[in-house]
Amino acid sequence: MNRSGLIVAEFSVLRNATGALDWFRNQAIASDCLRVFAIPTGGEPRTPQRGDNERIDLKWMVALDVDRTDLSRREVLDTLRREGGTLVSRYPARVASRAPA
Repeated sequence: MNRSGLIVAEFSVLRNATGALDWFRNQAIASDCLRVFAIPTGGEPRTPQRGDNERIDLKWMVALDVDRTDLSRREVLDTLRREGGTLVSRYPARVASRAPA
């Protein structure tokens, strides 16, 4: 992902993160433009694992490379906020990496 075009938001509830992901996918955004991470309490963002959807102690991070979509930066920001996300400006480099998390 292009770090300059990356917009990242944290969600405290999985269903809100899923709402944002679903909205972006419904806009025909390529799946490689989107990344999702689980964030354990006091830990770093990581690839979601089996059973994470059952855990209430996790936060969720959604990252979107807006430069690779037809959406405006404003649309992306509005959607992430509307779905309950909190925008983050500081995140680990692996969030911006194209390599599998």
